[in-house]
Amino acid sequence: MGTTVTVITGKTTTREPRFYVQALPPERLERIRKTGRDDGGNTGLRRVKAEGGEPLRCCLRVAEADEALVLIAYRPFETPGPYAETGPVFVHAEKCAGYEQCQCYPEDFRGWQQVFRSYDARGDIIGGHLTDAGDHPEEVISQLFANPAVERIHTRNVVYGCYMLEIRRVG
Repeated sequence: MGTTVTVITGKTTTREPRFYVQALPPERLERIRKTGRDDGGNTGLRRVKAEGGEPLRCCLRVAEADEALVLIAYRPFETPGPYAETGPVFVHAEKCAGYEQCQCYPEDFRGWQQVFRSYDARGDIIGGHLTDAGDHPEEVISQLFANPAVERIHTRNVVYGCYMLEIRRVG
């Protein structure tokens, strides 16, 4: 479930989500698939057959063995800047159902050691947190969003440094 805040107004209690999770934008992925040119300027997409367990950034789940994937260079920030890193990510070779933007953390990525990096409106890193397998992502997200200057959070794989997903505030 997504992180929620309980708001008590008189005798009524409501639960308001505090964040939503986004996969890679489908329109950017379609452009990359159609042109064969990724965010790193590479031409010709590197097709691979999944071994199983690869994190898919198009639908935010792990791949099953033998799925057709492409390995692309992706830059989550569309504007230049010192923190606009480009790195490798796996996505389905063909358009998939994607990930329905939701106010919950992807189940397949729970328990992974990751770096949560928070960014301000300019795209500068203003905080971060290294998670352990037992950490609850929602608690980390809530702690980082306690800083009102945080506009978005990116998570990255610890071992390979790859971008995983983006988390935005609700509202």
